[in-house]
Amino acid sequence: MAKKNSPKYRRPEPVRLFREDEPVPSGSGTVALRETIESIVIAFVLAFLFRTFEAEAFVIPTGSMSPSLQGQHKDVKCSECGYRFRTTASTEGEERNARLARLNQPGLTPFQRDRLQREIAGSEVIAGMCPMCRQTMLYRTDGLPSGLPESIDSSNVAFEGSYPGDRILVNKYGFGYNPPQRWDVVVFKFPGNGEMNYIKRLVGLPNEVLQVYQGDIFIRPNEPGKEFRIQRKPPDKVQVMLQAVHDTDFDPAILHKAGWPLRWGDPLEGWQVEAQAEDANVEQTYRIVAADAPAAETKVAWLRYQHLLPDERDWTVARRFAATGKHVGTTKEAWLGEVRPQLITDFNPYNARIMRAQILQGGPMQVEPYQQGMQWVSDLAVACEVDIKQLQGELLLDLVEAGKHFACQIDLRTGLATLEIDGLADFSPTAQTPITSAGEYRLQFANVDDQLLLWVDGKLVQFQGDTGAADYDADLVFGGREQAIPQTSEEDPGELSPVGIGARGATFTVSRLQVLRDIYYISAKAGDSGMPPRWYGPGSHTDYERPDFPTATPDGTELAALSYERQLFRDPGTWARFLTRHKREFPIAQKQYFVMGDNSPESLDCRLWKQGNDPNAVPGGAYLDARLMTGAAVCTLMVEAGKEPFYVIVRDSLPPGLMHGWQLDMEMHAMKKGQPMLATGVRPLLIP
Repeated sequence: MAKKNSPKYRRPEPVRLFREDEPVPSGSGTVALRETIESIVIAFVLAFLFRTFEAEAFVIPTGSMSPSLQGQHKDVKCSECGYRFRTTASTEGEERNARLARLNQPGLTPFQRDRLQREIAGSEVIAGMCPMCRQTMLYRTDGLPSGLPESIDSSNVAFEGSYPGDRILVNKYGFGYNPPQRWDVVVFKFPGNGEMNYIKRLVGLPNEVLQVYQGDIFIRPNEPGKEFRIQRKPPDKVQVMLQAVHDTDFDPAILHKAGWPLRWGDPLEGWQVEAQAEDANVEQTYRIVAADAPAAETKVAWLRYQHLLPDERDWTVARRFAATGKHVGTTKEAWLGEVRPQLITDFNPYNARIMRAQILQGGPMQVEPYQQGMQWVSDLAVACEVDIKQLQGELLLDLVEAGKHFACQIDLRTGLATLEIDGLADFSPTAQTPITSAGEYRLQFANVDDQLLLWVDGKLVQFQGDTGAADYDADLVFGGREQAIPQTSEEDPGELSPVGIGARGATFTVSRLQVLRDIYYISAKAGDSGMPPRWYGPGSHTDYERPDFPTATPDGTELAALSYERQLFRDPGTWARFLTRHKREFPIAQKQYFVMGDNSPESLDCRLWKQGNDPNAVPGGAYLDARLMTGAAVCTLMVEAGKEPFYVIVRDSLPPGLMHGWQLDMEMHAMKKGQPMLATGVRPLLIP
């Protein structure tokens, strides 16, 4: 970017070859034409140089980096709860266009033409699942089978077109003097095809051994005797990589009117719950009033979250109730008697789709169980808006991991925050928060990568060191990291109520409660045995031993085969199977990197590359040669309806001093659009 002229560095005046009062020499038209041609040539040369040496634009074709970056997709608004989400449409992109072109070629036999037509029709994404209310939602009405399930609303369908993948600008200059950093989003030439560009997240650096375990990344030096250490994402990366699990602003009224329970509740009834079912959603406010007793003598009143997910049967009951006012085919008591909380999984709406091919092959009109997240995620976060009425008492935020409570206690009189972990008596980091007066605040508390983080009004509270995060040793907390599996009991629901907001001697109101989760990297490796298609789909992987087979824990305890696909997340009696989670290790040599996709279930990345003549094989194996690295993502192209496209700069991806003038105030921009970041399901404006 050109710098503005200053008195010290003023550009010299151009040398004039002719005085203004002199006649213009003959041939001036030729001179003007020459100058025009020279200007065009210079512009093309500069553009070529910029593309070759500075930056280059790319289009994301697939969803391996979803939700950080979208491939070909549908931008959907849920017809019941109003939540906006994106689902894959990658099959409706280049491959479909190529088939359409072949269909127009002369000389096709009837058999070939029929096959192409079926393939084109089968590539259409006709339905998906909302990540908030979990209703199956139709994206089109043409060519659907007769007798659709009652759980699907076929009367309120809007055609959802496909949109091209995100366009990103890649900085190709920075790697020349500043090597890529862990957690950068990078573009590279796919080792199996030098003509193809891939985009992934950089997680492993040269001369390391990388381990994928329990959804996290561990690293040790590539030397004998060294131990693996977890790699903690910086707080800014954590915040933009968190994915929405639930948002009280998007609880559908149709379920609530039928009697479906809210996910947040207080079993001891210390909180005042206000829930009003409006046209589409349930407006919720939770209020706590301080008791007359001194705060020190008052017990904590807890408001807790349960992961209550409606399935097809629940939506059928709700739709029948909306039509008739009755619980047709059941009673309210019998219906709700079967409702059980579940574990939080790595559900990604981008993957939860129904293809027309599934229907043409006689399959059910449903999102398959394996597309609804098959890994338990224990790294969670909670966010809420708090209206503090009086500066007295304490406000608490609580996250559960493997039965242990990780809490943040805020003294409302002083604004001092203190962190606590079950079983770690000497762990009590403190920090001053901006809470210094009564009023409204936005709080966010996260337990991610063995570190606790707190934000108040979007600003990180500084607990320890330069990062501001409070680190802890998981081996000390759980008695060995391998013991970190879900827990529940009659005294403590544990993972069945993994998030809480508490009050002791305090008066405040909370609203807009959100539960979020971290990205989960599946521990898979080329050569792993595949899962049965009925359970997991072709080519998919899990972190634990094949669930439809009996197995045993490391201490020899025998485990029975699971009875159905999602039993592991609903039945605490099966949770010992999480003791069989895999550890996959990958050595990284000099001048090599290791990259992975954020959408781990559908990412062909270094974990699955292998040697040999396989079409997906990579010369050498599970690594990325440094020579194939192109650059780091700098910005993504954002387009608002009816407006010109513009680039949004990724501030933490810019080398020092490069293109500093293009940076924008992301939060202010989002507020002007009326879409707070990480709040409404709208994709964050910053590439993490």
